[in-house]
Amino acid sequence: MIFKKQVIVKGTGKESSYGYRLLKTWAEIDIPILRNNIRVIAKRAGKGTDIMAVVKCNAYGHGAVEVSKEAVKLGVKALGVSSLSEGIELRNVFADVPIIVLSAGMSGQAKEFIKYGLSPVICSWQMVNALSEEARAGGTKARIHIKIDTGMGRIGVWHEQADEFVREVYKVPGIVIEGVCSHFATADEKDLEFARRQLKWFVDFLEKIKDIPVRFKHISNTGGIFNLPAARLNMIRPGLSIYGVSPSDFVKGSGEFRPVLSLKTKIAFIKEIPKGRTLSYGRTFVTDRKMKVATLPVGYGDGYPRLLSNRGYVLIGGKRARILGTVTMDQMMVDISGIKNVKVEDVAVLIGRQGREEITAREVASMADTIPYEIFTSINKRVQRVYIDRD
Repeated sequence: MIFKKQVIVKGTGKESSYGYRLLKTWAEIDIPILRNNIRVIAKRAGKGTDIMAVVKCNAYGHGAVEVSKEAVKLGVKALGVSSLSEGIELRNVFADVPIIVLSAGMSGQAKEFIKYGLSPVICSWQMVNALSEEARAGGTKARIHIKIDTGMGRIGVWHEQADEFVREVYKVPGIVIEGVCSHFATADEKDLEFARRQLKWFVDFLEKIKDIPVRFKHISNTGGIFNLPAARLNMIRPGLSIYGVSPSDFVKGSGEFRPVLSLKTKIAFIKEIPKGRTLSYGRTFVTDRKMKVATLPVGYGDGYPRLLSNRGYVLIGGKRARILGTVTMDQMMVDISGIKNVKVEDVAVLIGRQGREEITAREVASMADTIPYEIFTSINKRVQRVYIDRD
């Protein structure tokens, strides 16, 4: 049995299951937990508020196609991606689901947006005109979402002039304004004062265009969903919460969802190392005693942070094993001196739970001085995704 890029394993997810012997390093995606997280978000959203599942960057490393399939089954009304190519990948799987490309659309891609029925986020006349021309040439309509900048500063029409822009776009032949949107900059922080101002500016804008038919109105990311109920409007855009991780300690109610992804590998080699030896590139670790060291076949080439050199941990035998020396492209070493009965090919958990111990993505991110988003999206394609479905 040779695993393809993505596989569904019916069973418990135990590493002894048939096929795991072929794996070296893999990311395990728990489908029932994913479903539960989506249900939690839907309950928070309430009636009258649709969900756009944000599945950009390969669903934050979890696998865009498989995550989207589960989300759509559970009633998610739209999928959010960040590029044309991501949108095309999903359109080849989902014929009718609205797919919104959340980054600014580029006029040179207008033909493909029309061909694949993707909805770009737009904020310029150049893009509006290109889409209009392609839509009219093909005898169809271009469905768009107009981005309103309420303070993020990346893309969008400033909220003070946005109603005028929307009214002019509404008149353009071949264009249907499917949605209007904005984006919070601080909805997951302790101080929500600026987020509340952003919401007020967006609501004020919506009031000005209330006579224009717009299907979707959305501003809430995970922080907005959980911290600002009034910001849910008629659509929300959960991202990190789908995958069971809170973007910060200040997101209320985040304990309702659980992590979906575990990152695992197997011990490739074990040896005794005398006192006074140096380990790995740069000789950054010197053994201060006789040590028992395990080599793991995983490194920054798989997306595991090099910044965890000499500071991170993995779980082996349900206990924490400290990383020794520099994390290299394909391998790293850990201290198993105090862990009994460890063998080659035993499983090491880099992110996830083993026994009573757990290393979360947020803990890894903190040790690497980054955020969980980067940890997940850095897990690259050579790491096998294995989907566990017990239903």
